[in-house]
Amino acid sequence: MKTLIVIVNHNGQGLLKKNLPHILKTEGVNYDICVVDNNSTDNSVAFLEKEYPQVKVIESDENLGYGKAHNLALEQYPQYDYYVFMNNDIRVTPDWLVKMLKVFNVKEKVGAVGPKILLSNKKEGREIINSAGMDINNHYMAYDRYEGEYDDAQYSITEKVDGICGAVMLVSKEVLEKVKGFHPKMFLYYEDVDLSLRIRDAGYNIYYCGESVVYHDHMASTKNLGSFKRNWMNMGNRYVSIKGRFGFFVAIKETLWYLFSWGVWKVFYSSRITLKEYLDVK
Repeated sequence: MKTLIVIVNHNGQGLLKKNLPHILKTEGVNYDICVVDNNSTDNSVAFLEKEYPQVKVIESDENLGYGKAHNLALEQYPQYDYYVFMNNDIRVTPDWLVKMLKVFNVKEKVGAVGPKILLSNKKEGREIINSAGMDINNHYMAYDRYEGEYDDAQYSITEKVDGICGAVMLVSKEVLEKVKGFHPKMFLYYEDVDLSLRIRDAGYNIYYCGESVVYHDHMASTKNLGSFKRNWMNMGNRYVSIKGRFGFFVAIKETLWYLFSWGVWKVFYSSRITLKEYLDVK
């Protein structure tokens, strides 16, 4: 049994330099590392070839985004039993992967597993949760569970969840062959939600493994994108996902629902509660 750890990189030489040494200290697992470079101009590839010759490198002549870059790794290296899809801004702990792989052996019909993702920077000396899996509501809006909460023993459990964050996703080859990888029309954002939903559509379960811990320099790899662009891309990909799963009319209905809800929140409630809180109440 062998796992391929796939990291997508675009002008992230500094992040690779920071985080690859930790990934190479992964214990208890037979694995390889592959970096898909999205046409970087910061000498990322030269850095990898010089400092980490054991790392497989796929060079793309264009920026493919997140999902399509991972799909490229699947196409070129189809021989692995499991695949980890992750950002370049993730620092792992030695047993992060073996803990997640164990879930495939102790739970039934496992399609994907995600770790406890903590923010790299502490708050008041305590570790903060970035994501403990995702909640996905009836309108296919996804939210990171316990985001912003102080980490505690109660979050170090393994349980079924609606979805997992794309910062780190462990998926079996069997499942990827059935769902055909990430959606090919999505450049960035919502790909993890869409993949999670299609894995569940195929009859598999998704688990959060709180014993597996990683640290996230949140948005370090997308810091140049503004909030408007991120939200626009997320909304557009949500439409693409719903259309692919349920058709044009459901996708239009859900998009109009979101735009109307956002407008009402912006006018009447934005000064008092967050959009998530408003939608939860609705």
